Amino acid sequence: MIPREKTAFVTGGSGFLGYEIIRQLLDAGHRVLALSRNGSLPGDLPKQHLEIIRGDLDDIALLEESMRGVSVVYHVAANVQMWTKKWAESEHANVTGTRNMAQSARKAGVDRFIFTSTGSTIGKPYPATSEIVTVDEESIYNFAPLQMVYPHTKWLAEQEVLRETENGLHAVITHPTAIFGPGDWKANVLPLFLATRTLAGMVAPNGIRTTCDVRDVATAHIVAAQRAPAGRRYILGGEWLSVHELFSRIAAAANGKPPRFSLPDAAVLGAARLMEFGAGFSGRPPKVSYEMALQSTFRARLSSRRAADELGYASRPVEQSIRDMASFYREQGWL
Repeated sequence: MIPREKTAFVTGGSGFLGYEIIRQLLDAGHRVLALSRNGSLPGDLPKQHLEIIRGDLDDIALLEESMRGVSVVYHVAANVQMWTKKWAESEHANVTGTRNMAQSARKAGVDRFIFTSTGSTIGKPYPATSEIVTVDEESIYNFAPLQMVYPHTKWLAEQEVLRETENGLHAVITHPTAIFGPGDWKANVLPLFLATRTLAGMVAPNGIRTTCDVRDVATAHIVAAQRAPAGRRYILGGEWLSVHELFSRIAAAANGKPPRFSLPDAAVLGAARLMEFGAGFSGRPPKVSYEMALQSTFRARLSSRRAADELGYASRPVEQSIRDMASFYREQGWL
């Protein structure tokens, strides 16, 4: 019989990071209850200690009942759309959904609640400067006036988690950066690989990106459930490089062509404004929203020193992560 301390409730299992957390928990002999809107998960996860619960983040009674007797909750599910037209949808999923999860976890008496936020809620210099700066967990979120959909709704979700921490929930918040590696079942990162085979791949923004590997980030979540004190926040990053260099490495793995030019910030943001204008007529999300473009111009590297010191965290080289991601896409017939 599996002891209570090796039981977990996971959301977002059909996505990139959530799936990997489930895979690692099952490999370690845990019993996993996975919330799924359609009652299924992708891939070939072992079924012996996996129970899929059909439902969503709005079903508070189901959430609380499912969490009873569970030791750790990993709330990974999120709406990652970065378009202001989807604000209400994103806010409902990210803020209301997280409030429902955190309150249900506290009422169900779980031992630990691990909330996956994002590196985009870590404060950075804005407007972007030519100087590259290093930021950490003490860098206060400063993008509220910009009303960027994904960072702002995730930051609001963090406040919901911290509020429940004050009410007795042992919660920890993680801030993954740009995630690469195998298992991107929703193909969220695939457009970057495909773009290297088109004219769009000839140019790159002038920003800096901090990268990480999904496998190492998942491990850090599991370790955080074992070691981290309540209310602690952890940036989970790794190698940092220019967006131009990142696109070049993606191109090499995708058999595409590296970018030839780096665009000035004004050109990147102007092009995104035009795409959003066109999307307003078509009703389809722009390939590059203003929010995406703006974040691609930031010149800040995110430090994972705290996670390294307290969780033993380290992320493998980004070149390996990108190569493994390309292999996964090819196995699915997508690349």
